[in-house]
Amino acid sequence: MADLLSPVLFETIREELPEYQSELNAKKINAIVVYEITKDGKPACTWTMDFKTKPNEVYEGLPKNGAKPNVTVTIDDEIFVAVSAGELDPVKAFMSGKVKAKGNIMLMQKLTTVLKNANAKAKIHVYD
Repeated sequence: MADLLSPVLFETIREELPEYQSELNAKKINAIVVYEITKDGKPACTWTMDFKTKPNEVYEGLPKNGAKPNVTVTIDDEIFVAVSAGELDPVKAFMSGKVKAKGNIMLMQKLTTVLKNANAKAKIHVYD
């Protein structure tokens, strides 16, 4: 996993979660989002963003206690970072098949600001 960029973003989101709480509450995000990160077309890691549990949690792995995600996003590591950095439009990435989702895809749009804020702190870019 050393060559993956996305874990740095998920760790940043976890650390900054208290700062994002008011935004998450305002957008009424009461959901579990699972990100299946791929690298070179193969599964690389899975991260869960659990906004149902209080306090909210972000952690590597599948949802705890067998909870079902509201949306599962499958995305390449570099595409995830590019979307988070604002280098790639998330709607275009989804429409072109670079991002796949099962479940409530509108949740992905609600998390765009959180991802961009995390990337601004982590300062990761794919296309420099």
